[in-house]
Amino acid sequence: MQTEDAKYSGCLIRPVVTTAVGARYTAAANITDRDGETRTLGVEGDFADPQEAWDRAMELAIAWIHQRSVVSDHYVRR
Repeated sequence: MQTEDAKYSGCLIRPVVTTAVGARYTAAANITDRDGETRTLGVEGDFADPQEAWDRAMELAIAWIHQRSVVSDHYVRR
């Protein structure tokens, strides 16, 4: 699983993956924009795999940056 922060379109994305009940995972993302303002997105939950949760956190952040509700798999690193 990738745990590092990612830079995207001038923003710093910090995916947050948390272990939930029953060995499941939740995803959220902290985004710091060019002005230093930080927003928290999520929580999306119930992933079987931590990498899947990390990917979803990245997807949420990228969608927010582009002001879209859907993101292509093209943007998610695997």
